[in-house]
Amino acid sequence: MKNPYAPGFWCAIIALVLLSATYFYGVMLAHQLDKALIFLDSASALIGVMSIAVVAWASLQTQRIKKKQLEQGKTLVLIWDTKVALRRVETVFDRYFWGSYWQPGRTFQEVMGELTGTPLEKSLEALKTQCLALDKQVTDEGWHWLNNARELSDVANAMARERYQLDFCDPRPESPNGAVITRDFEVLVYTWTARLKSFDHQLDEIEVQYS
Repeated sequence: MKNPYAPGFWCAIIALVLLSATYFYGVMLAHQLDKALIFLDSASALIGVMSIAVVAWASLQTQRIKKKQLEQGKTLVLIWDTKVALRRVETVFDRYFWGSYWQPGRTFQEVMGELTGTPLEKSLEALKTQCLALDKQVTDEGWHWLNNARELSDVANAMARERYQLDFCDPRPESPNGAVITRDFEVLVYTWTARLKSFDHQLDEIEVQYS
């Protein structure tokens, strides 16, 4: 980041040189003190105007830098909050599909392949809200982050619907927890993992950009 006071320093040097040159020029030109003083007064007035302009410019630059730093700090907080929301989604997803999802006691919506009212749906909605706030802060990104969250939600819903279809099949003994795993379900798991890693990687990149 450039020093906002550097132009003021160089203007002071230029003013000093101008002041000295004007004075000695007047003395050398006329060998008269009164004419030298006229040159000196003119130079002083010019230096005064330059000084006011430099101070005003430096003040404006300082305010811009402070505003930029505040915006960067706000953006970083939003990025970190989005990372936390993403970790929450990942944790709830693992617990939902590889833990309690396979156990009895599911709600009617879960049995029918819906995520309505489940902790996974709530964590995904929280992620969408956080991504919407991040998109509004990072104006040049459009709805990039919200779209990422929606893609994760679409995959999770597709997995729930696929699981509903699998519930009509007989469990395979060789599968974990007696769950039926098909090729389509494996593709959805791979898609979820890939998009989750991509989301996380993009957040790391934008964090570096605003740090």
